Amino acid sequence: MDCYRLKFTAPFHVDSRGNAFYEESGSFIHSDTLSSAILATWALIWPEQMSQQAQTPSFRLSSAFPYYQDRYFLPRVLSSQAIRLPPDKLKQAKKLKKIQWLDTKLWLASLTDSDWANAIDLEKSVCQSVLASQSNALPEKLWLEEERPRLAIDRNDNQAAESQIFNFSRIWLDPNGGLYFLAVFDDEASRQQFETALRVLGDSGIGADRTSGNGCFTWNRGRIPDLQIAEQGKAIALSLVNPAPSDCQTGWLEGSAYKLVSRGGWIGGSGIRKQRVRMFAEGSVFNQPLTGRMIDVSVDHLPHKVFRDGRGFFVKAG
Repeated sequence: MDCYRLKFTAPFHVDSRGNAFYEESGSFIHSDTLSSAILATWALIWPEQMSQQAQTPSFRLSSAFPYYQDRYFLPRVLSSQAIRLPPDKLKQAKKLKKIQWLDTKLWLASLTDSDWANAIDLEKSVCQSVLASQSNALPEKLWLEEERPRLAIDRNDNQAAESQIFNFSRIWLDPNGGLYFLAVFDDEASRQQFETALRVLGDSGIGADRTSGNGCFTWNRGRIPDLQIAEQGKAIALSLVNPAPSDCQTGWLEGSAYKLVSRGGWIGGSGIRKQRVRMFAEGSVFNQPLTGRMIDVSVDHLPHKVFRDGRGFFVKAG
């Protein structure tokens, strides 16, 4: 398993809803968006490989989560929602419910200790109401969201749509922070090609409005969090997952804790929407890791197929 840290040199916008809602940007990057960006870049460098790579990529990715200095944050495990609080902390229940990200130590504690929330200082160890750490050395904000007015462009004729103004949101990350993701590869050659594509992607940008310089980043290898890839047994998803038919055995959802998200978006350069799909969210817990699958989201009248990466990236639950 490898860890890659992305340090953004420009703001970015990723559509967290997949329906062209530009007024709001996601603050992290889902695994399917990251995988698609890598594969699109891969196609520019090695077009002869894309027929195979698009259907069975030689890498598997987690989503890209926040980090600050040497602290890595993970999505709160969905089975940790029920928290036992002492009577003197009952008034803080709403604050705890808002927390979406835990640093690695807290995250691991939440898997086994029902009293893990007592280690959080809600006045000093919480950033932006959604990130929690056992350390007090967090910035006031890890990211800022900026809105700029834009004039709508008709996708059919590329002309400005009269009187249609909207706000376009961009995320600025703290200079000492960024996003990181985890990856596994089929072999060393695949890892080297992946890193080449990642370098090119950093220069061209990820997300919307790349022609204006948005989404550019540099990257380096980071310290791998204290996690282990799950091959069997109880497992936690660190990516979006769309289960393969082989995953859906009798009783496969028993004892699980999950949330579903809807994913859509546009097919690059076509002005055509992809088919929408439902996927299990990051932080979902299952009794066995799901293999997941590459989903064909193609529409008619396209000369090539379009896929969305729904393969699972799972780590052991303790």
